Amino acid sequence: MLWLFLGTLFTFVLAGIPVVFSLGLSNIAIMNAMDLPFMVLPSKMISGMNSFPLLAIPFFMFVGEVMNRGGIAKRLVDFADAIVGHITGGLGHVNILASMFFGGISGSAIADTAAIGGLLIPPMIEQDYPADYSAAITASSAVIGIIIPPSIPFILYGIITNTSIAQLFLAGIIPGIIVGLSLMVTTYITTKKHGYGHIEGSEQVAEFSFSRLWKTFKKAWLALTIPVLVVGGILGGIFTATEAGVVAAFVALLLGLFAYREITIKDLPDILLATAKTTAIVLFLCGMAMVTAWLLTMARVPFTLANLLTSITSRPIGVLLIANVLLFLVGFVMDLTPAMLILAPILLPVMKSVGIDPVYFGVIMSINLGIGLITPPVGTVLYVATGVANITLEELVKSILPFLFTLLAVLALLIAFPQLVMFIPNTFA
Repeated sequence: MLWLFLGTLFTFVLAGIPVVFSLGLSNIAIMNAMDLPFMVLPSKMISGMNSFPLLAIPFFMFVGEVMNRGGIAKRLVDFADAIVGHITGGLGHVNILASMFFGGISGSAIADTAAIGGLLIPPMIEQDYPADYSAAITASSAVIGIIIPPSIPFILYGIITNTSIAQLFLAGIIPGIIVGLSLMVTTYITTKKHGYGHIEGSEQVAEFSFSRLWKTFKKAWLALTIPVLVVGGILGGIFTATEAGVVAAFVALLLGLFAYREITIKDLPDILLATAKTTAIVLFLCGMAMVTAWLLTMARVPFTLANLLTSITSRPIGVLLIANVLLFLVGFVMDLTPAMLILAPILLPVMKSVGIDPVYFGVIMSINLGIGLITPPVGTVLYVATGVANITLEELVKSILPFLFTLLAVLALLIAFPQLVMFIPNTFA
């Protein structure tokens, strides 16, 4: 059944059929082989979408739309500039730190790339950073958006595997910070080596100023309360991850309308329509993937796969490494959301069979598939970055390699030291 599913799925995808419809056709093939009535498809699809935790996704997507239009992203960039803009590779560090702030609010790598890239790539080019290098920093740092809570991939993983979303959010904090710091080190080394950020005869790195830091903080502190409210509320048991999305959306809307006054009531229909379009795509994928998960479980595919992998090696680290190689290869040809929805229900029983924590595997899986967002040919974030920077995909791929290797090194570190992921969840368990 697994070979039938994968064979039909990749055949349809390579034929140019959208992933969600390819999934549907693969599901029909499995149902036909199992002699199940086709009415199972719409029934299971609707029940898969009928999930309270899924409500968090449109709310966090709404937050991202409001941030893009409501002046929040600009204030976060200015604050980040005041903190790290004076270091060698200044605007590169600003880009990364702004992505850490942005990711802590929206949870979306694509929204991060569009917003931060639109704000920072033009000034980076003006300060003698090559366009492809500027886009590479923007794209690679956007991966932080799906690691630092809130995280839309964490929400999807939690729903489809019945894992605590709150625990996943907590588990993403330390890895997100490590990824950000590692990318900053890479930026420092590469900018110093190539002399980026300098115009001949002119020093482009501004000096650190406490007065500017305080000034930008006063403008950005209201926006920075959103991740504090989200994480603090979940830690304190005040609200669930889904309710945190409602709180974040409400606060972001108040800031955009009344505090910063950069959006009006007239802008809301466009913001809501953009949110609805993106949400519809994700929900359609979720519903179809829930059918796939149910069918493969009925066919005992996860158990067969678990037996196969444990026959190769029974050591948890060995099984985890094999799974990560598979995820990395899948990331080349499939976007994060469908890959997460399809593979999580298949791989998690295997991980549980060798004693790997579901929360830990969720974080590792999200980071691995997040790296897939910046690998061709299907890297969604790559295409957004090329559009913002007005460069070719080939130029961007060459420049992103140092950052890609950095992300892979961080992934290897987290595989070698699981306690880096599980320290906070275990502390607040």
